[in-house]
Amino acid sequence: MNNDEIRSRIDGDPDFVNLKRFDYSLAKLLERYPEGCPDRVIAHALLVSEEEVEELYDIAVERLRELMGVK
Repeated sequence: MNNDEIRSRIDGDPDFVNLKRFDYSLAKLLERYPEGCPDRVIAHALLVSEEEVEELYDIAVERLRELMGVK
């Protein structure tokens, strides 16, 4: 599978992660890391850098704050 195919699966399949050791399954990854996993694992799973993981996290938190009306 090339990077374009992997990206397509990541974007289109809610259970797909780029981690063979977890059978490419987000559900299996979450079983291993129920309290959250390291940024390096998230980065590899989503085919992004660790810096992008941090940026995505910040964007998600900001969006949640907006939706909840919290500053």
